[in-house]
Amino acid sequence: MRLRDLAALVGGEQAASVFVQSMQRGGAFSTMTLSDGQLRADRTLLALKVNGVDLSLDHGFPARMIIPGAPGVRNTKWVQTLTFGEPT
Repeated sequence: MRLRDLAALVGGEQAASVFVQSMQRGGAFSTMTLSDGQLRADRTLLALKVNGVDLSLDHGFPARMIIPGAPGVRNTKWVQTLTFGEPT
């Protein structure tokens, strides 16, 4: 699902950023903040499946970020929480 569409569904269409938190404990990439441009980009996705099949654990089940143009390590796996706007 496009991230901007998800933002609209949850009332976050005015958010300037999104804070992403992984189920991963610790590590440099367990949290990240996406900018307004990344949030609104056509190709920024919250992916639940690949080629019609649920993500495997190795590929980030239950959900992972897909952010074109970002290094692979910035495509957070095992997404637990998305907070639109400023993180609390």
